[in-house]
Amino acid sequence: MKKISAFIFAAILTSYTFGMGVIPAMTPAPQSTDSNYWWCAKHYGKLNEIKERGDALVAFYGDSITELWEWQDRGKALWDEQFVNGPYKGICFGYSGDCTQHLMWRLDNGEMDGLNPKVVVLQIGTNNSWLHPEYPAADTILAISAILQQIRNKFSDAKIIMCPIPPCGELPDDPRRIKNAVVNKEIKKMADGKDIFWLDWSHPLLKPDGKVDQTLFYDFVHPTKEGYEKWFQVLKPLLDEFLAPKKEPEAVTPESKLDEEWWRKRLFEHRVSICANTNEYFDLVLCGDSITHNWEGWGKPVFEEYFSNYKTLNLGYGGDKTQHLLWRVQNGELDGYKAKLVAVMIGTNNVEDPAEDVAAGIKASLDVIREKQPEAKILLMPIFPRDKQPTNERRVKNEKVNEMIKNYADGEKIVWLDFNKQLMQEDGTLSEEVFPDLLHPNEKGYRVWAEAVKPFIENN
Repeated sequence: MKKISAFIFAAILTSYTFGMGVIPAMTPAPQSTDSNYWWCAKHYGKLNEIKERGDALVAFYGDSITELWEWQDRGKALWDEQFVNGPYKGICFGYSGDCTQHLMWRLDNGEMDGLNPKVVVLQIGTNNSWLHPEYPAADTILAISAILQQIRNKFSDAKIIMCPIPPCGELPDDPRRIKNAVVNKEIKKMADGKDIFWLDWSHPLLKPDGKVDQTLFYDFVHPTKEGYEKWFQVLKPLLDEFLAPKKEPEAVTPESKLDEEWWRKRLFEHRVSICANTNEYFDLVLCGDSITHNWEGWGKPVFEEYFSNYKTLNLGYGGDKTQHLLWRVQNGELDGYKAKLVAVMIGTNNVEDPAEDVAAGIKASLDVIREKQPEAKILLMPIFPRDKQPTNERRVKNEKVNEMIKNYADGEKIVWLDFNKQLMQEDGTLSEEVFPDLLHPNEKGYRVWAEAVKPFIENN
């Protein structure tokens, strides 16, 4: 979340008592302490509603402008259609007459407990100027920043949609509108476009001359039914975006390259070999990309020297990423035979994917290998070093992946086999004498690899 100094300042102010008193707009307080007062009754009713609707995806917090979502002839028909019976599963915490301090009290007293919304819609501040013209803009700004922090502290994963204070009063020169414009300008800066999003739904409801359209704000403060329809039209795209099922990263989404002839031909050849050895054992199965594939190229003399007496299957494909290996192991390359030892190295081609996604793709492949070949021992190898300098961006990312994936090894079924240091020079740089293109090892590199794997294949 974007760091906002006002958040820190507001948090301090809300808990600090000055010699001359406290700031009302920032001092959490109920509208009344009389349990029979409508406001208190509504609060307790909402706590009970949470028990019934705690699975709400969208939580609205605010004053009467939010409350009127549930009022007949205002937003209720749309609310019922979209947020009660519709796809958005909303819960509404709007209270008529509430200022920032009242909402802060409610947030502190149960109106966030038992909820885990994906989206929070915040609309507050109107009454700070409407009912309390003595409140300066600074107090409202700081109070809203503190409210944002309350919400973020409780709902750390939720997206917050922050709405500006709508126009108060018909004319542009209304003092309340002028003060609210100052507040809106500042709180808009708190939206970072990542966790907090600014949604100005009220500005389009003004006439060209700046006057409030009374067909949309019937008393120049509260929206009409048509006003709520306008609000929803602007809100809906964000809700659809934030509530859409999370798309799996590419690195963990199985993908073939069957549209490439050479790839399809290699898959065909592997399936032929597997079918010719149905129910038999392979001593060594190698899973990976071009670095593994090149056991058939630069590494061929070494492979013949070290492994010619064993039954092997090379499942390395040049250019493959984690998602391609995942597709292959899910769809036939581990079926129909038994493997004694499966060696896995993949990920160097996922250059555009975050390290966390690459690690997740490797983990997904390991899970499939374990499922398909439960008797096999898996040798999990780190991504080989690449590029000359250890500070190179791709090298650094791959090392981050390696730090994560080594934790997938249990030392028994999955063994971490790291010989990367033996492939590098003492200062961590790569030598063209071992990696001619600073990515693929030559015969010298494959010999280091063979020496590392040989004890496992001999003793397995």
